[in-house]
Amino acid sequence: MTIINQLKTRDNFNGSEKDLANYILKNKEDVLNLSIQKLAINTFSSTSTIVRLCRKIGLKGFKDFKIKLSAELQKHYDDISTVDPDFPFTEDDSNKEIAQKIANVMETSIKQTSELLDNSTLEKAIRLISKAKNFGIFAYGDTYISALSFQNKLMKINFHAQLPTLVEESNFLADNFQKDDCALVISYSGRTKTTYQMTKILRLNGCCIIAITADKHSKIAQLSDLVIPINNSESSTDKISPFASSVAIDYILNTLYSGLFVADYDNNQRHRLASEKLFSDSRFSEQKK
Repeated sequence: MTIINQLKTRDNFNGSEKDLANYILKNKEDVLNLSIQKLAINTFSSTSTIVRLCRKIGLKGFKDFKIKLSAELQKHYDDISTVDPDFPFTEDDSNKEIAQKIANVMETSIKQTSELLDNSTLEKAIRLISKAKNFGIFAYGDTYISALSFQNKLMKINFHAQLPTLVEESNFLADNFQKDDCALVISYSGRTKTTYQMTKILRLNGCCIIAITADKHSKIAQLSDLVIPINNSESSTDKISPFASSVAIDYILNTLYSGLFVADYDNNQRHRLASEKLFSDSRFSEQKK
């Protein structure tokens, strides 16, 4: 039986030992950096209580306990492979366990989205955006933050992208887009009513529409000229936070930005370097004392 399971089972533990076991379970990583004296102070116990607990679970003492616990935790982190993207952690998880699980969710989301992509779709998207007379980004809710970051990156290479400041402005902005324009619509579910209504306006105006969505058969996808898929592993409603979908959308937008950068690499590189020089000249330099 593992150390953690023995601490949870608490076979033959007295009251002080149970309290000590509870503290260790809630602070597993921190305990590895504590001396036996400091652990005794933190748990209002004694060093003899700690040694007695270690021996009850078959270990020689506290040093042996920390070595075995460290190895056990590392194996536990390495074994974390399947995580529910909607509820990736529980109230019993330590901060380190949460960090590992979130990393797993994000890595899996990017990997699965990458596998859905093909070069021709990306090339077509970059070509449509590059040649558009006007380019707009339309997003709602959590995806708006990703859209804003994308617009910020494009601004730094002198590529103008329109993004509604308020939700209410989306339909009015969409109505200004015409045949020679291009709109990037971001919707994880592809079923958001607000985004759907705005996409219909774009479609009626003859605007070219690129959709980023997890459902290529959704109503929004059906109105679009090109669909860039992302992994569909997350619920559209019941979840702690959109960890998987957010990182997948950011991954696609970063890929598009990089593709647009490469499409006119020399000019974009010169513009970025010139901008950085301008910003550096505007900063106070450190004076030697």
